[in-house]
Amino acid sequence: MSKMPPAMKYFLVPFYGTYLKLRYGLETKGFEALRDLDGPAVVFANHVHTLDPFFISARFPIHIRWVAGAYLFKMKVPSFLLRHWVQAIPKAQGKSDIETIRNISDALKHGDVVGLFPEGTRTWDGKMMDITTATAKLVRLFKVPTVFINIEGGFSKKPRWSHTERKGKVYLTVKKILYPDEIKASSISDLVEIVSENLTFDNTLWQKENGIEYYDAKKQADGIERLMYACTCCGSFETMHSEGDAVRCSECGREYKVDGYFNLVSGDDSLSLADYHERERRLLVPLAMTEREKEIFPVGDGILLQTGGKKRNVLLSKDFKLLCYADRMEIRTKEGEDYLMPFADIDSMIICAKYTIELYLKGRLFRIRLKDRESTLKYQDYYFELLKHGNDN
Repeated sequence: MSKMPPAMKYFLVPFYGTYLKLRYGLETKGFEALRDLDGPAVVFANHVHTLDPFFISARFPIHIRWVAGAYLFKMKVPSFLLRHWVQAIPKAQGKSDIETIRNISDALKHGDVVGLFPEGTRTWDGKMMDITTATAKLVRLFKVPTVFINIEGGFSKKPRWSHTERKGKVYLTVKKILYPDEIKASSISDLVEIVSENLTFDNTLWQKENGIEYYDAKKQADGIERLMYACTCCGSFETMHSEGDAVRCSECGREYKVDGYFNLVSGDDSLSLADYHERERRLLVPLAMTEREKEIFPVGDGILLQTGGKKRNVLLSKDFKLLCYADRMEIRTKEGEDYLMPFADIDSMIICAKYTIELYLKGRLFRIRLKDRESTLKYQDYYFELLKHGNDN
């Protein structure tokens, strides 16, 4: 069974756990089914808020060793807390990491409970990405009791694109505990169906079904241009600007109000954030056919460029321009250094804390951060569209 580190047992759970319960109104459902659970076990949950692992750990009866982004282990304080308090398992985000799987397996052999967010990163639009098949394969691989938890209301409380918290509660629901006998008797297709039924989560749908609104009129749309990087009305990029509970395109004037269910309302038209995000992604597909020397996005103003070191990330520049073409990104620093990043040579790309792009270029880590309101999501979405449709340029 997972042994809780003393610092977790005597500080985090009784004090910080109580703080989280009061601050976020944490409510649980189905947690009584965990009373007889013993290690080893795996916990899977959707990822909607920076505090998700703390939300669950504060209410879970057994200590959970969370899988955490490897970049956090290169920061002095977070690294100390993750290693000595949480006993976290590092994962190079966006990469297939055999070592991580091996470390999880070793933890399970020692009777630990391991927590994972299969998406690897927080949702931008409240809808969980499709990771059912990959998750089902992990369930089959580990062959231990598997707990599926939905974190409900966490996205609405503070969407990834916003710095503002809305009023409302966070709910934790244990959807199912899948035991080894059932895993053994199930095919992969059966497990995919089980995972889909008990892990997949759509925040807008959940709010509507339960009639729960999260609203702050003064800042309801604050920062939403980080998600809405394109105007789906006129097709322009980086022209959406938020103020109060509205977001407006400076190019064509199209305006949306963001309601308490995080729908975008314009006149009689209403659509969810996930629907809008899908529409703007469609605008990216034709960009792959743009002529080689024509920029497809406005030039990005960079404030942090790093490369990976063995123990610490190495600073390359704090003042640079990010240019994006159909087949590549280029970085031009104030110091006169240029970095060429062909999309075909990028092994993986994700967005981590502070909207920072973290990519591996032929195995070398780069971390790219732009000015506060500039969207980094469009670069990741475009990269994913190239992977999906192929890049013939």
